[in-house]
Amino acid sequence: MRVHSRSSPARFAARVLSLLLLALLTGCATAPPTGDATGASPPSCLQLFVDNDRLIDRADRRDQGVTRVPGFPYLRSDRFLASFRNEVAGSDQLERWTYHLAALDGVARRLEINNLPDPALRREAQSQLPRLERCREQLRQALLTDPESLRRLRTASAVADDYVMSWRVFGLYPVTAPIVSLRIANWHQDTAARFALPLDRLVVTGRLTRWSTRRPESVPGATPERDHDALGIPQLSEATIQRLFVRHAPVWEVDVASNADHIGTLEWGDEATVDTRRASEYRLISYTRFQGRILPQLNYLIWFPSRPSRDIYGGRFDGLHWRVTLGPDGTPLLYDSIHHCGCYYMAFPTAQLRPRPDRQPFTEPALMPQPAPPGPLVLRIAPVTHYIERLYPLEGGPNALGMTQQPYDRLRSLPAEEGHRSLFADYGLVAGSERPERFILWPMGIRSPGAMRQAGRHAIAFVGRRHFDDPFLIPTLFEAAGDWASGQR
Repeated sequence: MRVHSRSSPARFAARVLSLLLLALLTGCATAPPTGDATGASPPSCLQLFVDNDRLIDRADRRDQGVTRVPGFPYLRSDRFLASFRNEVAGSDQLERWTYHLAALDGVARRLEINNLPDPALRREAQSQLPRLERCREQLRQALLTDPESLRRLRTASAVADDYVMSWRVFGLYPVTAPIVSLRIANWHQDTAARFALPLDRLVVTGRLTRWSTRRPESVPGATPERDHDALGIPQLSEATIQRLFVRHAPVWEVDVASNADHIGTLEWGDEATVDTRRASEYRLISYTRFQGRILPQLNYLIWFPSRPSRDIYGGRFDGLHWRVTLGPDGTPLLYDSIHHCGCYYMAFPTAQLRPRPDRQPFTEPALMPQPAPPGPLVLRIAPVTHYIERLYPLEGGPNALGMTQQPYDRLRSLPAEEGHRSLFADYGLVAGSERPERFILWPMGIRSPGAMRQAGRHAIAFVGRRHFDDPFLIPTLFEAAGDWASGQR
């Protein structure tokens, strides 16, 4: 029999209170911090990102061009950076990789905050930007000392492709894909026939008009190889990047048959529009991987008001995305292009590349209508469809109209009446650019086929899977020739 003293109830209450406190402390130690935890992260910093994300999502101003990393709200990823996730090793590479992931979030978050519609909330969020910058770096440094969080980051930084596989299942993809393949093959044949015509036999419906950002004093030439960071990414100064853009800028030669064929500038009034009173060329630097090297890519984009055809491919907005991949010596290695829908992929290899003899099974072949001529280049563009019809060297011809050079990020935050708006909505699509073809081609698994979309969201094959920003797109389609093949570089 246990004998209790008079103080037993007090002791019993004290024990109960101690157990409750212990349970509470244990819960705090084992439960994840508010939001997405990353190891030994400062909780106030993590909460700052959680609160900022909530503000952006409530306002529906989330940027769709880069991928948020689950569990790491201060980092974002893209296909290029995600390609390193299972390769980075050692402190130097991990430091640079996480630095680039953090930089993506920094740019996207500033644009998202700039796009907030409520002026008071926008000003308050902008005042928090310096603290967000400091917190991002604190969280990143804490991450580098936490092996378990780094392990989870390698998995979480993967980027999903832009195909909806359930649509392919319900759309009976094995049955419908061969039918689409036939249509694609017919378009390839028609395009090859146009490219086989002599240049002076190409039909001109309206008036050939040239636009360009090139300057008469810009002379093409090689750029010496630059320093590289621990990942092998070239370290190019802003001045060097701008010189490269000027050096390799194309001349856009458009057969202008109507106002829909005038290159314009994106503006936001009540909605997005293309102002054809002035022309703009939007520029974006990107990187790719080939032969164990990281190569810079110069992206040039133009916009038209519409594709005014009456078929299933017509609708508001249209445009071209022209890309120049530079080799290690700074000279072009590959030219390729898409329309802003991700459609009509074309590749124009230089003598340093040759098409792979084998191609991915059950995937549409890439269209390579001609080898690349020596630059600088003129791009002949058809009216209405805005198809590229020819590449040829710039050797005289009519003077080109001037264009404004604009950074691509301007499209992610256009001036508007209420502040700023992104041109791109959910899934990176441009609202109002939908095409009737989406009702026919949805079994291919691409969201709103034919609609314009944001860089980083371009699926470029209806049959199979292929992305314009795939860092391994070049080795998928080509192998080295010339100096690279013989091992001289």
